[in-house]
Amino acid sequence: MPSLIPKAVLNAYDIGVVRSIKQNNIGLIHSTYHVRTDRGVFTLQKLHPVLASESIGKDVYAVTRHLKKSGFLAPELVRTRDGKNLLTSGGRKWRMQTFVPGRVYEVVRDAKMAREAGVMYARFHKALTDLDYTFKSPKIMHETEKVFGRFEKTLSKHRDDARMNEVAEEVLFIKKELPKLFLPKDLPLRVIHGDPKISNLVFDNHSRGKAVIDLDTCNRRPLLVELGDAFRSWCAKEESDPNNTFRLPIFRAAWGGYWSGAKDFMLAKERKLVPKAIGTITLELASRFLRDYFEDNYFGWDSSRYASRRDHNLARARGQIALYLDLKKKMKEVKEIVMKSS
Repeated sequence: MPSLIPKAVLNAYDIGVVRSIKQNNIGLIHSTYHVRTDRGVFTLQKLHPVLASESIGKDVYAVTRHLKKSGFLAPELVRTRDGKNLLTSGGRKWRMQTFVPGRVYEVVRDAKMAREAGVMYARFHKALTDLDYTFKSPKIMHETEKVFGRFEKTLSKHRDDARMNEVAEEVLFIKKELPKLFLPKDLPLRVIHGDPKISNLVFDNHSRGKAVIDLDTCNRRPLLVELGDAFRSWCAKEESDPNNTFRLPIFRAAWGGYWSGAKDFMLAKERKLVPKAIGTITLELASRFLRDYFEDNYFGWDSSRYASRRDHNLARARGQIALYLDLKKKMKEVKEIVMKSS
């Protein structure tokens, strides 16, 4: 068994006799393992410190219980033998969940998958509209103005860093463009996933949407930040490609799937702002990648393709900027797709 998993962690859960452990390399933040026992398969995660609070554990438990009552499939939190949501061992926090079998993809492959993703997230949002729960975690995703403020502080701190010369053009572009994309402050708050990348959806063998996973970023936020992030990530050609493009056929299918299930709860002003929100979250993420380019302590990185986390973050930031520029060129078509859907 991997030495990265202390025996004390496995022994803390009443999951039966462990038969095998396999690491899952999909994901940028947590270290994830599939633990097979004589009682089934479970997902064990060594949590990133930023997302390892007890409050998040309580939130995940509340959301997963509500989804189960609503008939929406998602992993269920497995508490420790002494009833804790999270386990502390070796200076790190760990979480165990039930495993949802199926297929997970890192890229939206075609329009059929895009439509299924849209349908799934509409169902997910609708299932949580009646969740009567006050979220405990102070970790809020996509507070764009605050993200931009932290970006500026990082730039100020590293203004004399020699690396600044390499990213001067990208920095100036984001500082000029992102404030234009801030969303209205009076948007209604809804329970969202917070990280709607395609790898957080599970599909069955017939490419139908089956479940939503990794629910530790759920909170009450404007629906638009969720949709902006979803369409940004689903419709991109390749995240770190300097020639990244926004795939209109994928967007048309994804929006069609989402709108088919969301038209009875989505407000007209939310719908109208969807195209803008895609740009908002695209450049917000570019700013986060550039921030980590200097701080070098948050995002995971692919050591098989890049020499360092900094190199990968720079490629990601440039890929997001390229995506935004292509989105701007196609904005007329994007708006027509959103507003002309029946």
